[in-house]
Amino acid sequence: MSFSCRRTQISLLLSISFFISSQTFGWGGRGHDTICEVASFLVKEEGLKKYLQNKPQMMGHLCNMPDFHWKSLGGEVNKLGNPTHFIDPEVIGLKIKDIPSDYQKILTAFTGTTNKFKNDGSTIKSIPTEFGSVWWRADQFVRLIGALEKEFSIAQVPANFKEEQNNELPYNKLAFQMVVNMGLMGHFVGDNAQPFHTTADYDGYAAGHGGIHSYFEDSVVGEADGDLQALVLKEARSMKNPSFLKPKTVVEKMKALSEASSADIPKILKVDPVIEKSQLKKEKGMELKTAAKRKSSAEAFKKMKPYVVTGMARGALLLAHLWDISYVQAGRPQLAAYKSYKYPFTVDFIPPDYIELKESAKKEN
Repeated sequence: MSFSCRRTQISLLLSISFFISSQTFGWGGRGHDTICEVASFLVKEEGLKKYLQNKPQMMGHLCNMPDFHWKSLGGEVNKLGNPTHFIDPEVIGLKIKDIPSDYQKILTAFTGTTNKFKNDGSTIKSIPTEFGSVWWRADQFVRLIGALEKEFSIAQVPANFKEEQNNELPYNKLAFQMVVNMGLMGHFVGDNAQPFHTTADYDGYAAGHGGIHSYFEDSVVGEADGDLQALVLKEARSMKNPSFLKPKTVVEKMKALSEASSADIPKILKVDPVIEKSQLKKEKGMELKTAAKRKSSAEAFKKMKPYVVTGMARGALLLAHLWDISYVQAGRPQLAAYKSYKYPFTVDFIPPDYIELKESAKKEN
């Protein structure tokens, strides 16, 4: 089972016995690793490509950081970080294409309005928590990388082995910071390529497919053979001018990827080998859930494989595209000159910088 940080909920999962569920799932560790390693071979900027050709394994590691290390920090980190992994259009009642690209507009327009997905008359108390913000999270890391341009322009490139291994050298510190932000960005682009990160019915209970999230992204993906990355790379290279590469801004590109991802949901549900539908009951403010009974994931993989490969290919392609954009905005630094052995085993949590609701913009509940 993977433990991708998506959202916190209070519910009871009813199967053989009762369990408290505090997390749902995204692409599992293998999925995120695949997307980010494949993206390393899809970049077009020569200076970036030269650096990444020997670093796909490190990018895969970094892309899993938000689901593993950051999640383990708990507390305020989870409170701020968990909602940045998804987008739930149904909560505000808009189709993906109609959602504003300006997050402040969403905060202002929908805070305190009726939650359109719950259908119980409840109001939206927190847009970041209930609606999510994965598009803006990816954009944040693109901006962080672009902001390094000025410092890169005055930093001296390492001139010898001693300088290459000096982790305090300004150029090396900048390069390390850039690469870390690239990897972290990859996690959220990957999340957006997972269909069930683009819907409020993220685990399928409203459709009678309860438990589909982890079944699809973890159990089914686990059935793939050792050629998964090769399949994803081939699929990504076969995509000619996909819709999500066309918009001008990062947020709009992420929005277009969400549209493509969400369109696969009914197709995946159609081939979900459900033997007995899931049940969802609400009692005394709690959700009583009984997951659907299914055939083995090996059986499901035969029909779900195209959606796994295509989803990951989309994520890898957009990620490589955003890496190229970030690299250009940072001034095309000579990353190949950065040869330090420093490895980002763990990195500090980076709070989202776009969700603060200004007092003047708050709506009265």
